[in-house]
Amino acid sequence: MKKPIIALIALVIAAGGSVGAFFAVKNKKDKENQQAQEVIAENALLSFNGDAVTQLTFSKGGESYVCKHDGDLWTLDSGEFAVDQTYCQLICTYTSTLEAAENYGEITDEKLKMYGLDEPDILEITEPKGTHTLRIGDMSPTGNYYYITVDGRNNVYAVEAMQGSVLKLDRLLIKNKELLPYTLYDLKEVTTYKDGEVLCDLTYDEKSQKWSLPSEYSEVELDQTKVTAEFNNIVRLEAEDMMDEKLDDLTKYGFDKPYGEAVVKGLDGTERKILVSVDEKDPKYCYVLIDGEQVEKYYTQDMHFTQLLPYDFISQNYIAARNYSTESLKLKYGNIDISAELDMENNKCTVNGKEVDLNTNENYVAFDNFFNSMSIYKYTGMDIKAKPQLKEPELTAEFKLDEGGTLKMELVKGEDTSYYVFRNGKYTGAYVDESMLKGRNSLSEFFIKFQKLAGLE
Repeated sequence: MKKPIIALIALVIAAGGSVGAFFAVKNKKDKENQQAQEVIAENALLSFNGDAVTQLTFSKGGESYVCKHDGDLWTLDSGEFAVDQTYCQLICTYTSTLEAAENYGEITDEKLKMYGLDEPDILEITEPKGTHTLRIGDMSPTGNYYYITVDGRNNVYAVEAMQGSVLKLDRLLIKNKELLPYTLYDLKEVTTYKDGEVLCDLTYDEKSQKWSLPSEYSEVELDQTKVTAEFNNIVRLEAEDMMDEKLDDLTKYGFDKPYGEAVVKGLDGTERKILVSVDEKDPKYCYVLIDGEQVEKYYTQDMHFTQLLPYDFISQNYIAARNYSTESLKLKYGNIDISAELDMENNKCTVNGKEVDLNTNENYVAFDNFFNSMSIYKYTGMDIKAKPQLKEPELTAEFKLDEGGTLKMELVKGEDTSYYVFRNGKYTGAYVDESMLKGRNSLSEFFIKFQKLAGLE
């Protein structure tokens, strides 16, 4: 469905160049120039200000759609569905300088019947100077053209096939193809589901102008930039193709077992329900069911937001403390049991009663790496349903901060290689991997390096 729109954009862009190509004949002989000018005049079918159009009427037989422009927005007169703003504007721009590719001579009843113009699609374009009416007939046997007539002109003409196809009545071309009827600033809540259970629920607070997760996630920090970046993408999505309008059988596109589900609510109280199923024949595409009726086609990657978890939106690196704003610390992990007083302004610290000079770059880097390895928690996942008990923690790191107060971080062994993270005695809902504690670039390794350089062995 995007192809006709893209082609229409290309036609609008190319229009300026096509006029120049016609007038290149001026450099030839006078007779040829005069003939070319006559062809141009005859084949230039319409000329008006496309920005001044107030109404477009698409009709065929008893079916008719009237699109009106109020100066800002195109709307359907019946209010049945939202209108594709880009399509309507491009129709106005393109037809305002419409040119024929072929001229088949004077209109006769025989030609009207031969070219399908006895039962045409009709496009009426209303602007301040009047209404221009185009009648679009059949496609040529070669597939290169569509036959048309224009009120006020006595001949039958042909326009390129792609041009003619966008002028014919097509309900789905007129219909808005945006996934959501909201801008980024109109969103109130985005909730995704899997097998009837909530995957992720994000809500916007107008007063604070911030997004939030449910209260059970209060111990982790939501990354506002991640949220707005993701939602800024989804409010811009448009369907690649428009399929069934009134879907009665969910199994037809696999919506009985959807790949993804979402409900998006606006600040105005409206909402849009979305079901996603992958196109098994071509998995790079997926089908999307809008509000239980309209089936649309998108790139599967564009619908990945329906699979995202709260973890994907949080600040995954939690920084408990910075060395320059910490007065003292205590650390217990395995064989490590230290207490340290910090004086980073003078580049020194005291560890288990021994003063360590941090003025050398090597010593400072070693201490900084060691400090960060116990104060930065790289979350590798979340599990708010887990109920870990704060018993016999594998790691306890306590920081006394310059601004006052103490922050205590503890890790409790979980399943496999994970460790549940507790802050000030409360489970955060997140966990880290044991690579934080063991192996390359871990707490254990950085402590050994600092211990050697500082002479603490």
